[in-house]
Amino acid sequence: MGCTGDNNDSKKYARQPKDTVHTAEKAMAVFEYDPVRALEIVDSAVIVGNLPDWWADFYRARIYSSTQVPELLDSMLHGVKGAAGDTARVIAERLLCHDSIKVSLARQQDVLEVLAYTARQQNDTLGWLQRSRELVEVCHGQGAETEALRNEAEVGAALCFLGKETEGMARIDSVIALLDVKKFNELDAMLIVLKRKVMVLAERGHYAEMLPPACQMLERLSDYEQHSDRYHDSSYREPKDSTDRQDYIEFYRSKAQKYIAAAYAAISESGSMEEFFRQLEAIVRDAAAREHRARYQAIEQQCETERQRAEARRNALIAWSTGIISLLAICLALFALYKHRETRRKNRALVRQIDEAMAYKERYEALLSPQILDTPKGGNAEDTTDTDLFAQIHDTIVREQLYLNPTCDRQMLIDRFGLSKERIGAAFVKGSSHPSLSAYINDLRLEHAYKLLLDQPGLDLGQVAQQSGFSSRKYFGDRFKSRYGMTPSEFRAARQ
Repeated sequence: MGCTGDNNDSKKYARQPKDTVHTAEKAMAVFEYDPVRALEIVDSAVIVGNLPDWWADFYRARIYSSTQVPELLDSMLHGVKGAAGDTARVIAERLLCHDSIKVSLARQQDVLEVLAYTARQQNDTLGWLQRSRELVEVCHGQGAETEALRNEAEVGAALCFLGKETEGMARIDSVIALLDVKKFNELDAMLIVLKRKVMVLAERGHYAEMLPPACQMLERLSDYEQHSDRYHDSSYREPKDSTDRQDYIEFYRSKAQKYIAAAYAAISESGSMEEFFRQLEAIVRDAAAREHRARYQAIEQQCETERQRAEARRNALIAWSTGIISLLAICLALFALYKHRETRRKNRALVRQIDEAMAYKERYEALLSPQILDTPKGGNAEDTTDTDLFAQIHDTIVREQLYLNPTCDRQMLIDRFGLSKERIGAAFVKGSSHPSLSAYINDLRLEHAYKLLLDQPGLDLGQVAQQSGFSSRKYFGDRFKSRYGMTPSEFRAARQ
């Protein structure tokens, strides 16, 4: 018998992970500055049963890839520079094949993030691009759309470093437009994306272009500082109290200020400030145009995604109802009524998105039109780039409404502009985002039809098709549904 009475009557407690310092949390608390100690803690956590060995490998990979003192690990690994990163990559690639990782998208995301970060640190741009694309798919699979956008920006940055700067920057700008939401998770993602954009521009020597995104970082931080309650979303990245919030703001504010200072310093060394301000004015104008274009394209993409989802829902409904229609006729009738109302609601939302997309496109073209040169003639067309030639042809077609002519085709443009069919073809294939001339003409006709449906609600659909340059009402209806995800009749009904 002990001092407190009968030992057999005393309560017994099962051992808990918190009873020891050998936990993953303790290892992650020190890995940045003492990675060797962190690895020892992970090994001990496996020994005492706090971590399964396969998941301990994940923490080992993180320690090897993300410590702030990799040279300590390099020296431990036979003194070869970069050995820590190679070790992280080997461990993480092995983990991707483990059954416990395959069954969990969240765990796949954790491992892929280690691989993407390691590839970027090792200047393995192709590996960075591959892992970032895989992360986008994994995040979509979990419904983590903001996380997917973070990795879309990583894809864009990797493309820039691979020499595909136009495609990469367009992807980054599109992500920035989609993150323009007053929630902390989106704010944090936008700051990371803006930071990545500045770093890409600095690496490419575009110092003046660094200023708009750096200033945008400061504007976002100021708004968050003044209206933090509007950004509250309880996401795990959100600062827990006012002190953490101020530290967060000051950290990114100092980053943005350093970017601005570095840009001015680089510019002052490269030429006259007068020339710089002329360049800056052009850059700000172009940045505004790109932002409107990115917003337009992002909304177009959302419309297309919604159209595909609606199509998938309709197909699923048909497949589901075929087998049991005889038993559930009444239920199907009620369900069809619900789906009809749901479709009308979604169509109204889709109409609002289309309206917003058209507004952004009009703003973008208004900003772009002063920069377009006069339409080229045959003599000097060879000196004009495909992009500029397309812009000039587009300006004339829109201004003179040539697309409303049902016979508008390549031969008509050859005769109108005095250019060869090869030059016309190159202007559309290489100088624009349109897959073909016919697709381009149809897009303009559909936009004209959209305005007619909006401005003249009483106009017969056959007249709308004819006045928009379409050869038949049926072809017009098919093209309209393919572009906007609903028929002209559904579009008109959704606006009522």
